[in-house]
Amino acid sequence: MTTLSRYILRQHLGPFCFGVTLIAFALMIDAVLQVMDQVLSKGVSLGLAGQLFLYNLAWILALAVPMAVLIATLMAFGRLAVDHEIIATKASGVSFLQLARPVLGASFLLTVLMVLFNDLVLPDWNHQARNLSADLQRRKAALVLKQKEGSFIHGLGAYSLLVHRVDQAANLLEGITVLDSGGQGPPTTLRAASGELNIYDEGRYIRLTLNEGEFVRFDEGDPERLLRGTFTRQVVHVQDPQRSLSPYQSSFRSDREMDIAALYQAAREQRQRQQGTQRIIDSTLQVFIASLDTAGTDSAGQGVQQGHQAEKFLQKQWNLWEHSGQAADTYWVEIHKKFSIPFACVVFVLLGAPLGALLRRRGAAVSVGISLAFFWTYWMFLIGGEELADRGLVPPALSMWAPNLVFGALGVYLMYCAVVDRPLWRRSTR
Repeated sequence: MTTLSRYILRQHLGPFCFGVTLIAFALMIDAVLQVMDQVLSKGVSLGLAGQLFLYNLAWILALAVPMAVLIATLMAFGRLAVDHEIIATKASGVSFLQLARPVLGASFLLTVLMVLFNDLVLPDWNHQARNLSADLQRRKAALVLKQKEGSFIHGLGAYSLLVHRVDQAANLLEGITVLDSGGQGPPTTLRAASGELNIYDEGRYIRLTLNEGEFVRFDEGDPERLLRGTFTRQVVHVQDPQRSLSPYQSSFRSDREMDIAALYQAAREQRQRQQGTQRIIDSTLQVFIASLDTAGTDSAGQGVQQGHQAEKFLQKQWNLWEHSGQAADTYWVEIHKKFSIPFACVVFVLLGAPLGALLRRRGAAVSVGISLAFFWTYWMFLIGGEELADRGLVPPALSMWAPNLVFGALGVYLMYCAVVDRPLWRRSTR
């Protein structure tokens, strides 16, 4: 590697780290808010919250790295152009393509690394994040109690709980009855119009808050005397060091939780099912047509009935055929996505290097703004293509590689303009 190549790459290192940090921070805001909600409202330990945050970093990095490449390339070549270093190198016999060559080589290496990351790391981290999210969701008290709505729940230490209605969205309980058998004699009864149940410390501590209720209990000094009172707010604490919510683990993996080999195998199985369904459809049609040829005029009514039955059966098989085809396309979309998004690193170098040199702008604001505009357009292409491919309207390969083809063609044109010193637009002379 020449001294000039090392110098060009060093000019990209700082802006690349800045771009990764900036984009990752922007994408992490929603994940951080979700984690804070888990910690504050559900009493999740900081260790589990940190795991959830860590596992969500995988998809964030998969998107942040290509975008950071575009930011770094725009900033580096924009600074080189403003400081007239590109002109100086050209005067020394070094073409613009030679200046961009080390960056293109680094982008190819980064593409390979990101493909490996998307295949080896991203699926497992997505799977762990989904399992952990499902585990934390189980700790939402309203979700747990929804399954026990209208029946007594025992095993809460000295308490038994009856809830008539559960509002999952607001995590509120209505029509609450609590039986406290912790004291001597008959249990104390607590009734409340509404309340809230929170689970802390992995299920070892439960706090039940009752609002606008009443209590009924027998006087300990006089068992024949019944005491009754009201309260505005009452908190019931249930502590059991032996209780613990077992971690949720699911062996099922969605398409975004599979590696390339698993996706290919799943797509192949769906194609085989589609072919099997196609053979059933063909054989059914052949049998039905043959029965029409051999049927006489006296069996016209029977033929109509058989036709209706065959139509229902064929419609069912056709739905299965379409479902298998769409499932296979979904897996192929994910396979191509594991390659197309990393390859955007190369495309964004082709786009950013000449654009930064031709615009001649220094600073991060312009580079970040242009990068956001290009990446937003790129992402809209990708989302739209994925939707069309999942519906079977566009081949998966075309839908996932179309953004790279479009932006790559634009990048080649801009690179040509930078090499021959052709301006992006010509000013009219009068």
